[in-house]
Amino acid sequence: MSSFAEPTARAEAGTPGSSTGYIAPAGASQGTGWITFSGVMLILAGFLNLVDGLWALDLSDSPAISDDVEELLWYANSLETWGWIYTIGGAVLVLVGIGVLTRNQWARWIGVGAASASMVINMMWVFVYPTPALIHVTLAALVVYGLTAYGPPADDEVVSVP
Repeated sequence: MSSFAEPTARAEAGTPGSSTGYIAPAGASQGTGWITFSGVMLILAGFLNLVDGLWALDLSDSPAISDDVEELLWYANSLETWGWIYTIGGAVLVLVGIGVLTRNQWARWIGVGAASASMVINMMWVFVYPTPALIHVTLAALVVYGLTAYGPPADDEVVSVP
């Protein structure tokens, strides 16, 4: 019998837990790739936010932002404040990403909240930088999917059989 048919065979045989499914082994690693992807993306986003924040702190009065672009940015007059927000947020994202990789439940839910906020925030950039903004939204949606669909499993989690 193939390994794909084993859960059904165990459920039909009347093994413990057969009314709702079978009991997954303690070392089950379903979704490990999605969790790793989500953790790495959170760490990468955190480092990029740190760089953005440090840039904003360093060049808050720089002529790097032209007048045309400045009119589209709703935070151009307080770039130093946003620099601090991005720097602190980036540090938090790095810590959350490390927590996701170690399968901490608190990090998982903070990661879901951060990726969801990233989707909303990046939609504000869609009129200035449409392609990068939509790429960020897509990546954030994949992080949310990875963290919600494949979160840390509980020991002896009951898995339903189709």
